[in-house]
Amino acid sequence: MLVASKMTRSVCALLCALAIAWPAVTHAEETDWDKRFHTQVQQWMNTIIERDPSFRDWKNARIDAQSLGANQHQWLVSITRDGRQVGYMVVGESPASGTQPTFVLLEYGVGEYILFDDAFAPRAVAAEPVYDGFASHWLVARQEQRELVDAKTGETYPASAVAGPPVITTLSEAELVRPEEVLTAARVLSGAVQDPFDRIDWLTDTSNRRQLTWTDLWQKTSAGPVTLTVPLHHSNVLAPFAVQSLHLWNGRAAYVGVWDEGLRFVPYAYAMKVGQFHTVDTGAHKTSSLPE
Repeated sequence: MLVASKMTRSVCALLCALAIAWPAVTHAEETDWDKRFHTQVQQWMNTIIERDPSFRDWKNARIDAQSLGANQHQWLVSITRDGRQVGYMVVGESPASGTQPTFVLLEYGVGEYILFDDAFAPRAVAAEPVYDGFASHWLVARQEQRELVDAKTGETYPASAVAGPPVITTLSEAELVRPEEVLTAARVLSGAVQDPFDRIDWLTDTSNRRQLTWTDLWQKTSAGPVTLTVPLHHSNVLAPFAVQSLHLWNGRAAYVGVWDEGLRFVPYAYAMKVGQFHTVDTGAHKTSSLPE
């Protein structure tokens, strides 16, 4: 597998455990997997660079990958250029009808802050990385107490916070970007970085109105902000995210880009399962047709 240039102590420990638990593979099998993984990641990177100028720093960047958790079949791809962090991807492996598993793109982002960054990693040896979209965290065991540390910011959640059942793994392969698929359309909803706390309409919005569909978002006519609110860890934490951009892959797989210490794209199907979109009409209007 690809060798990571950056690993937390916990990930190193997990990889050691995996090396013991998994059967040995031949050099040819390992090389084939490595080649397919690297080729697919590079292909996805190239199509994003071509369609979205926000990812221009990804051009000629280096990629390194590390496993995320035992038997999870998920990998964090760190993207660096000229020695600085410029983004990341989270790639999963799902069973396929053929002999080889299928790679799927679970999440990707641009900027210097990635998931599970060493800079924010807990120093405890017993910290286990757990990936689940916005709920991604390190699980830290301290004697009889277990605590959650946010994988993006390093923030420690309240002791009452308990991880819920994973949601990202419930998505079907049809809802995710698959091998060889390309980014066919991109739309920027807000060119400036939005702070969801500049307007807290979402905090007082208790109506049971219908959820915004992908068509609603893409054809949004008002100039007001769109906020995605996500209750995390059995609703112990309410996380608001400003929706900045939209991506459409092969005219079918939709991803929503939110601001979270950098632009972060997650599947729209996942966002619909875990959160609620809120929008405010400010009176100014613009139009955008759905991509073909």
